[in-house]
Amino acid sequence: MKPCKLKKHLVTSHPDKKDKPLEFFKALRNNFEKRPVLTQLLTERTQKLDKGVVASYKISILIAKTGHGHNVGESLILPSLSIIISDVMNMNPNSTIQAVPLSNSTVRRRIDEMARDIEERLVDSLRTHKFSLQLDETCLQDNDSLLMAYVRFWNGDKLMEEMLFAKRIKTDTRGLSIFEEMKSYLAENNIPLENIIACATDGAASMVGRYRGFIAHLKKAIPSVFTIHCVIHRQHLVSKNLGARLNHSLSIVIRTVNFIKSHALRDRLFRQLCEHYNENFRTLLLHTEVRWLSKGNCLRRFVTLWNTIVSFMSDKEDVGKLIEAKADIFYLADIFEKLDLLNKNLQGRDSTLVSSKEAITSFLKKLEVYWHNMGRREFLQFPNVKEIAEMVTDDDLLVYVKHLQQIRTDMEERFHDLINLNIPDWILNPFVVDPTEVDTEIQESLIDLQSDTSARHQFSLFEKDFWMKNDLPNKYPTLWEQARTFFVAFPSTYLVECGFSKVASLTKTRSRLDVATRGDLRLSLSNLEPNIDQLAQKFQAQGSH
Repeated sequence: MKPCKLKKHLVTSHPDKKDKPLEFFKALRNNFEKRPVLTQLLTERTQKLDKGVVASYKISILIAKTGHGHNVGESLILPSLSIIISDVMNMNPNSTIQAVPLSNSTVRRRIDEMARDIEERLVDSLRTHKFSLQLDETCLQDNDSLLMAYVRFWNGDKLMEEMLFAKRIKTDTRGLSIFEEMKSYLAENNIPLENIIACATDGAASMVGRYRGFIAHLKKAIPSVFTIHCVIHRQHLVSKNLGARLNHSLSIVIRTVNFIKSHALRDRLFRQLCEHYNENFRTLLLHTEVRWLSKGNCLRRFVTLWNTIVSFMSDKEDVGKLIEAKADIFYLADIFEKLDLLNKNLQGRDSTLVSSKEAITSFLKKLEVYWHNMGRREFLQFPNVKEIAEMVTDDDLLVYVKHLQQIRTDMEERFHDLINLNIPDWILNPFVVDPTEVDTEIQESLIDLQSDTSARHQFSLFEKDFWMKNDLPNKYPTLWEQARTFFVAFPSTYLVECGFSKVASLTKTRSRLDVATRGDLRLSLSNLEPNIDQLAQKFQAQGSH
């Protein structure tokens, strides 16, 4: 366009700008060139939605781990987020809220996707690594049987413990059926059956039956597999062996607790009496046979509130029997406290054959000390009995000493395999063993380890756990090949029991949730983190609507 026409256009159409300097028009041109165009606006919108998808995954995993229903995203989280953005940040929340899809179906889909991602990564590791197995089955609310399995393996970096699967068994729960379910899962995921080096189960006939139990079928397929009956279940069975007199005294405690707790008025009156006497507790604890620590907790609370209980029961006909059993009840509270401590030492995610054997052998030696001291009326290890020492007769002592001896005998029978388990000295402390006294095939590797100053320093910090705290399995594979079973094998079914507790928690208020097929259970139990960024890239961002 000719300059004269441009000038005429400026004067006639933009008279307010005719006297502006050249710099004004240059700035106007720059601002025009920098204006947002449609493609840029769409790109920014998409990026915001992509971040919203990632946030949707992260919030969904939190929903799964806390066990909430899938609708909590749109019914609670998004409204709460809207309030925070508008009231605290003084911003319009609509664009942010719409960028984070958290509908009921979306959260369910996100949870299932992340659970599949974790399972695929776990299965991929198990295809190339030796692992130990623990499994058990339980009955669900709809009478279907749920089979759950956990695995432990060294992944080249650390010791991993993960839920392998949770499957419904719709027919019988015989050993063969359980074995076929486990075998089919491994076959479907191309996991070699021979990668199983150890297996822990409970003592049910379907698991440990000599000819038709799960273990029998597993050993037919893998003759070299190491198997063990859950040490926690065995310890719990030992604690049930009380003898006629002590069992009768325990039943008096249970009847008294039930008498008070089963009636609302009596329970309220008992609480008022506890407050009147300034007791530290206001209520008794019920006894539940299936809970490992229930008896000990019930007895300790009962002894703590003894005077209040006797006062409350003073006008009842059973009070005489209760007072007669006082010495027995106080002894039971003491011995169950020690049994419960042993039970807790056998629990835990990182429990190994080494730690379990140490706990059992240590307790066996303590029992011998206990009955010798008890026979000499030295009650230091039994503080509740010590409080009523003048009431304890010689006949009482004979009963208690016999019970302690019976516990030791019972434990030696039930734990004979663990007590006789030969753990080489070089595994417990590789730096004090003479290399000439070990197998020839590991002598050179043991010498290399003993000369490794870094490993020696790590052993001073972690002792036996140093096998899992370092790169030793990769650095000394020959040693790890022989030591692996002692640290990878499960000594109990503790993790499966924890899994069953989570199943009960999830299905208590969500009866329609299928824990075997949905991803909620795996996400709530897994230590692995899903690859959220990779999952988010597979989907086109769609805002909430």
